[in-house]
Amino acid sequence: MTVSDEDERRQQVLSELRPLLDRVSLPSAAIRVGDGPPVSATGSFLAGYPYLPEGASWPMYNGVPMFSVVQINFAEVGPLPGFPTTGVLQWFVGADSESFGRTFDETEGKAGFEVRWYPDTSAPSMASPTALTPWQAVSDRPGVYAPFTPTEARAVTFTIGRALPQMAEFYVDEEGDLARLVRELATLNGERSDCASDLLRNGWRFHVLGAYSPFDDDDFVSRSSLGGSADFTQEDPRGHGNYPSIGEPAGQVLITIDSDVYTRGWGDHGIAHLFGDPTAVARGDLSSVTYYWDCT
Repeated sequence: MTVSDEDERRQQVLSELRPLLDRVSLPSAAIRVGDGPPVSATGSFLAGYPYLPEGASWPMYNGVPMFSVVQINFAEVGPLPGFPTTGVLQWFVGADSESFGRTFDETEGKAGFEVRWYPDTSAPSMASPTALTPWQAVSDRPGVYAPFTPTEARAVTFTIGRALPQMAEFYVDEEGDLARLVRELATLNGERSDCASDLLRNGWRFHVLGAYSPFDDDDFVSRSSLGGSADFTQEDPRGHGNYPSIGEPAGQVLITIDSDVYTRGWGDHGIAHLFGDPTAVARGDLSSVTYYWDCT
C-alpha cells in the first residue's frame, strides 16, 4: 500500500468515526485571545482589573494581593448546556509563591485561590480593566509571582463546540462507545483491536489519543476552554482529597487555562483548571469549586 493509499484509508476511517467521536464528545466553549483590550469592566478578559463594585475589596492571600487569572461574562459565551447564561465569574490565585496559591496539604484544592460570582453587574466598577491592579503595584517584590505577565488586560472570545474526552474520561466498559473508539483507532494505527479492555489497561489510551490530532484544531475544542474535558501534564486529582470524583456534578470542568493564552505559564508547560458544578455556580453557590494546576 502506498503512502497516498494509507492517507486515503486513514481519512476514510476517520470520516466513518466522526459520528462516534461526536457521541463521546462533551459540550465546551473554546477561549481565545481577542484582537484588543477589553472594552468594558464587565467583559471577558485575562489578567487586568476585573469588575469590582464599590464596597468590594481586592482579594488577598497571605498578605499579598491575588492575581486575576480570568473574568468570564457568560452573556458573551453563548448557549453552553448546564452553564449560566448571564452573570460574571472571576478567578483569582495566590501570588505569594511559585505555586500560584496551590497548596499541598489537607487544604489542597480549597485554598490559595478565590472565585467570585456577580449575577448583577449594574453597579459601576471602581476602575477600568486596564487600570493598575493592586497585584501590579507589588509585582516586583521578591517572592511575588503570577502565572502569566499581566502587562495589560487581554480580551477573550468564545466559540461553542464540543471537546473530545481526554485521559481521565477513558474509564469505560468493553461494549461502550469509548471502547469501540479505542478498538477502531487501534486498528487504524496498525494494532490489534480484538480486546479493548487489554488496550485500555496496558496504556494504549495514550496512543489512541494521538489519533485524535486530525480533529483537534478544526473540529473540536481543545486547550483553554469552558466545560469539556480536563487535560493534565501528570495526573488527574479528582477522586482524591478535596477533589470530587469524575461523574459527580462538582467534578466537572468549569474553566481550563492552558499555555495557548499566556506568555509565561503555570510552571513548565503547565495547565490549570477550576472544577465545580456550573448549575450551583449559577445559583451563587461556589462551595463546589476546586483549583488545580500541574506541569511537566
